[in-house]
Amino acid sequence: MKEKLLTCGTFAKICGVEKHVLFHYDEINLFKPAYVNDKGYRYYSYRQYDTFKVIIALKKLGMSLKDIQIYLDQRNPQLFLELLNQQEAKLLEYINEMQQIHEMIKNFQTFTTDALNANYDEIKVTYLKETKLLLSANLENTTSKGFTDFMNDYTSFIENNHIITGEFVGVMMNVENIRKNQLSNYSYLFTTTNNLSEQIFVKKGGNYLCGYHHGSYDGLRDSYQRILDYAELHKIKLGKYAFEEYIIFDICEASKDEYLTRITIEIAE
Repeated sequence: MKEKLLTCGTFAKICGVEKHVLFHYDEINLFKPAYVNDKGYRYYSYRQYDTFKVIIALKKLGMSLKDIQIYLDQRNPQLFLELLNQQEAKLLEYINEMQQIHEMIKNFQTFTTDALNANYDEIKVTYLKETKLLLSANLENTTSKGFTDFMNDYTSFIENNHIITGEFVGVMMNVENIRKNQLSNYSYLFTTTNNLSEQIFVKKGGNYLCGYHHGSYDGLRDSYQRILDYAELHKIKLGKYAFEEYIIFDICEASKDEYLTRITIEIAE
């Protein structure tokens, strides 16, 4: 043969696989060597490299070896183009999912780093930059059943619209409900987002009264009271909403006594 052929070992190394993969693909008639000598040694052409890499790419995209075999048996340029279009759509969906996971990882890194550096006992006025929040429907005075039903609708909304979020759900609460000790009477659920939607709420940049609750959620009332007392002592007029963000919780801490909730309350202009 005029063309210089590659041994099975050399071709496998070039393609980044073990030799047994090539043996298996040959045995199932998926990808056969260019030449087999009388001793049974397999040899491959460098021209087969691109074909093999496409097979591996299709497999990584979730296409079964059986379906790849069916395509190869029937292949023609038109069918190849249809296959590429189908796989591109799947790949773009996968990339979007990975972008969401990356966004989630970055947010968790920020939350956890901030939590580890936080002074849990400190209450202070802090400037916060503008943030876009994706809100639920208004939840004030809903029943437990209504709240559960909404949570199902809310998470479905995020997933179905491929919204890039911080992947956590926080709580917005009317300050008047806090004063009345109605801490389970949430106004909205929210998550941060970079997307545009009719349900976007702009948490304005400005000064907020900030504090922390260290411990299980059962003790949140005491932390809210400390913040309210601080506002009264320093003659700080509070705005309409408080925001609860759970920055150390079940995913990173086994003990509920070590949970950390960040509380920010609007300061009236």
